[in-house]
Amino acid sequence: MKSMFQYIAAVACVAALTACGGGAKTPTAVVVPQPDFKLTDTVVGTGTQAAAGDLVVINFTGYLYDSTKADFKGSKVESSVDTGKPATPFTVGVGSVVTGWDQSILGVAPFAAMKIGGKRTAILPAALVYGAGTRDVPSPNPYGYVAIPANSPMVYDFELVNVVKGTVPVVVPPPTTLQSVDTLVGTGATVAAGQTVTANYALYLYDGTRADLRGPLVQTTIGAAAQDFVLTNTNVITGWVQGIPGMKVGGKRTLTIPPGLGYGAVQHDTIPPNSTLIFDIVLVGVK
Repeated sequence: MKSMFQYIAAVACVAALTACGGGAKTPTAVVVPQPDFKLTDTVVGTGTQAAAGDLVVINFTGYLYDSTKADFKGSKVESSVDTGKPATPFTVGVGSVVTGWDQSILGVAPFAAMKIGGKRTAILPAALVYGAGTRDVPSPNPYGYVAIPANSPMVYDFELVNVVKGTVPVVVPPPTTLQSVDTLVGTGATVAAGQTVTANYALYLYDGTRADLRGPLVQTTIGAAAQDFVLTNTNVITGWVQGIPGMKVGGKRTLTIPPGLGYGAVQHDTIPPNSTLIFDIVLVGVK
């Protein structure tokens, strides 16, 4: 793979034609060497075997592929193990996750599908994971994850925790309008539109298959110093501008925010496009 220095040098040549031998040149696309797809069972499970259409629960850890390492595991990029709870359940084999995950869990000859209790390591070329897409470092980043560059092959450790045969989960569809629920009514000053508030929050991705509708926790300031936020559209998302006024200091409120009032169709840090968001907000003060 070309280094960043080589890439900058190539761009410089295009800008300075006489110094680099004349006519404009098209920069060569960066080519990332890709490993072959490979599965290795570290523990063969003894429970129910997964099949396409089953609802599965897994633990996973993902690494950037590093050909210089004996186990090919480079820097860690994501992990349900670090969070202390399995990944959100999903239906395997129907395209609800990246192709490499489906193939790893369901197996590719000579490997059979995983069974409950099984552990499997998969080496996945980029085309089976994020392809030409990228993923930024999450914020906050308590586990020290790194960003995923474009065309990155990956290594994943999977553990199959549970299988529900042929069951499509009951899914509560996300709301299309802002939803606000006060879990604790404060006793202090009341917030008005446009004011500056001091608050802590926890942000979850909406997951209609969970009883509390909270999927992965993607950001939180709970347990840290409260932060100031100006309730205008140039400073915070529209869901906050509309959803926080009326709170009283000392109160707690849960906002369920549809994509149009959140980050819309744009990827924001680790928040996928068109995500419905759930914010648990604790109002500490108002200015």
